[in-house]
Amino acid sequence: MKTIHLIQHTHWDREWYFTENDSKALLYYFMDDLMSRMESDKTIGPFILDAQTVMLDDYFEVAPENKNRLEKLIKSRRILIGPWYTQTDFLTVSAESIARNLLLGLADCRRMGETLEVGYVPDSFGQMAQLPMLLTQFNINKAVIWRGWSERLVANTEFTWQSQDGSEVTTAVFPWGYGCAKWLPTDKNVITDAIVERARKQCQFAATQSVMLPNGNDQSPFEYQIPGLLDHVNQSQDEFHFVNSSFDNYFKSLEHEQDKLPRFSGEMLDPKYMRIHRGIFSTRMDIKLANARLEQLLSRHLEPLAALNFANGLPYPQSAINSIWRSAMKSHAHDSIGGCNSDRVNVMVLNRLESGIEMAEQLLELNFRKLAEGIEAQVDGTKVVVFNSVPKLRDSLVELTIYTAADTIAFVDGTGSLLPYQIVHESQQDMSTIIQELSNDTTTTWYRKLVLAVELKAIPACGYTTIYLQEGMGVCSQATTSPSDTKHIANQWFDIEHLADNSISLIDRRNGHQYHNVFELTDGSDQGDNYNFSPLADDWIISNRECEHFVTTVQGELFSSLTVAFEFSLPADLNERQQGITSVKLPVSLHLTLRNDRPSIDVKVELDNTVCDHRIQMHFPTGIVKETHFADQPFGLIERQTIPQELELWEQEGWTEAPIANYPMQSMVLQRDDERGLGIVTKGLREYEIDRAKPQVLAITLMRSVGWLGQPNLTYRPGRASGMVLPSPDSQIQGEHCFELSLVPFDMGNEESFWRTIEMINTPVIAHVGTDWARFRLNKQDTHFPASQSLLSWESSLHFSTLKKAEESDALILRAYNPTPTVQIVGELNCKYETRRVQLDETTPVLSSDKTPFSDKVQPSSPLSVSISVLADSDH
Repeated sequence: MKTIHLIQHTHWDREWYFTENDSKALLYYFMDDLMSRMESDKTIGPFILDAQTVMLDDYFEVAPENKNRLEKLIKSRRILIGPWYTQTDFLTVSAESIARNLLLGLADCRRMGETLEVGYVPDSFGQMAQLPMLLTQFNINKAVIWRGWSERLVANTEFTWQSQDGSEVTTAVFPWGYGCAKWLPTDKNVITDAIVERARKQCQFAATQSVMLPNGNDQSPFEYQIPGLLDHVNQSQDEFHFVNSSFDNYFKSLEHEQDKLPRFSGEMLDPKYMRIHRGIFSTRMDIKLANARLEQLLSRHLEPLAALNFANGLPYPQSAINSIWRSAMKSHAHDSIGGCNSDRVNVMVLNRLESGIEMAEQLLELNFRKLAEGIEAQVDGTKVVVFNSVPKLRDSLVELTIYTAADTIAFVDGTGSLLPYQIVHESQQDMSTIIQELSNDTTTTWYRKLVLAVELKAIPACGYTTIYLQEGMGVCSQATTSPSDTKHIANQWFDIEHLADNSISLIDRRNGHQYHNVFELTDGSDQGDNYNFSPLADDWIISNRECEHFVTTVQGELFSSLTVAFEFSLPADLNERQQGITSVKLPVSLHLTLRNDRPSIDVKVELDNTVCDHRIQMHFPTGIVKETHFADQPFGLIERQTIPQELELWEQEGWTEAPIANYPMQSMVLQRDDERGLGIVTKGLREYEIDRAKPQVLAITLMRSVGWLGQPNLTYRPGRASGMVLPSPDSQIQGEHCFELSLVPFDMGNEESFWRTIEMINTPVIAHVGTDWARFRLNKQDTHFPASQSLLSWESSLHFSTLKKAEESDALILRAYNPTPTVQIVGELNCKYETRRVQLDETTPVLSSDKTPFSDKVQPSSPLSVSISVLADSDH
């Protein structure tokens, strides 16, 4: 006889087709009911608060007076919380975001006294392959999941799940969802048949004698009467034995059956039994881009600079930074970041991210100013502090924006030697909009606004250097440029040419290989919704090659650019597309840039979207046809089938939606064969597609426009609507947009250069121009810093992830990961401070297999964290 473990819970969407204000109001009464019933009846419980501690933040905002009541129930493990801060999506947010979600969620649990030590993921739209690794890095060895599993991947709903680095968690699946036993009847004459029927279904794929039955649903109240009816159910039938249980008791019951469990390694994206909504990877691309911008600001720039300043004796704004992370994580919930919400909610999701960007940018500027004011100028001019987060010495072009009234400017280093620069863009700036003191002047002060790139060599690893802007001193360090009537640009690595048929050709000068028709833009229909892409049957695909092109080129010493301007003639909506009408001229500018500091082609697409119900993609014919390809995943790389077998199965097997070949990525997709490869690195674009009819072409989705939260009977998703059938006109994302990515070709002889280039693209050098025009004034501090400094260096094949202050000590945490498909050596960390390896939790030590821990090997898709005791001998 199987034992059925009743798991009582609620699944708490903070926002969806309702706002977070709606859910907070409901939470007040939900929690009052839950606590009152538990306080009056000591026999009921435990109850799971959806494994996300943000519910505590929300509740204490509306009912702070009840904190002690709730804390008592948590400490007695009758109400179970954590380990997550929010129920995050795993496929469209960064690795650092997911790690911080657990880090901050577990910190909340410790403050409240207890935690649910299970990686409970009830509703994420698919499961990343890295979940076992992530959980074990926080000493969690059990997981409960739902979406994405099918018996095609692993035969049973209980299995051992392994990540690429060898980490394992015992995993159980709710095959029919977290609500399969919701709203059970409380009538003794009815409940037995109802609960037995649901238990039979839940046991369909079970390999063990213990099976979980989840009793709860979206925002559903505590079904407090059900545990008291289980004795009656057990006496009324002999097929199952029902117990009121918990995850802990369930997994303990599995221990003697561990050898029965099958093993599985990989991600879970099968929509056989429940939809995973692959369209969310490109829904509301404005939200995706804002989130990526914020994640990069926090983990790649603000935290590393603040960490360096902390090592130099300045305060680290930890609570301020964590408040930004927490706000961002509220936008990382599966519905929120997916954009599959009402328009009102998507406004709130985007506002949180944009507010986070504002605060992060201000903290970054203040940290730059604190650093700059302690640097004594070595030559005349305005100080410009250039910061390199990556723990590797590097040469780089540094992009700056300056405002000047001078006709001539120059940049020099600390010895007075000229540094070449090249203007990217020049315009006129009304300075009264920047300098508050000028806002009341009766005359307008106009300056030149220059966006430019300065060439620097040997920028210190994980450190900074100081250069100087000299204005109107009769010296100019501007590099030469030559506007050309030709439609061709080149540098030491590549030739790019715009051809007569409006295609663009790329030649890799290192191996002579030519790529034809790269950077082609296509526009097709999308009659789907915020959840799923859904084209018209016999869709009309329109190429930008059909438009009249206006091409301009500039060949420069530091960078060269080719710009193609055109007007896309497109249907205004689905009706026009079906009739073959193109009434809209959609203006587009395509900018291609070759830099002299790295072997890549930077791509920027600017457009003003005035079309509805369509999708725009950029295509890259690689000429490579292999059974598999690669994309990056959190802290690593994943190999996927180029033409998935399940595409042939879904209709005949009645899957809930088509497993279309639209895939998520962190920022990179790669096709390669035995001789060469081509990678595409994006700035916030999270979706790529490989059409089975054209497996040698990578397509990057720039945007898609739809007008509904949910709709029924879509091409790739038959049947009921997902979510709610609500108009969502804001999801047409009308207006101006800018999309950026880089193309990185390579051959098998320079793979190391390829991975190094990827790292430099993902973590660019940044700079601060020290003018007197800052919005806020600060008192000068008695601090002194060198003009150039390297906190540490790490010549390793691992990729930089972050440098931050530890949550519970004054140590710094340096994190990197192995992005490649092969084992890498840690490499030597050059640092004057005491160091030790730790897990993602920042405290658990990692025991080395070698007396010299940095000679250890790092498995593919494995992070490595180092605790650095920068203040061990300080009273700071």
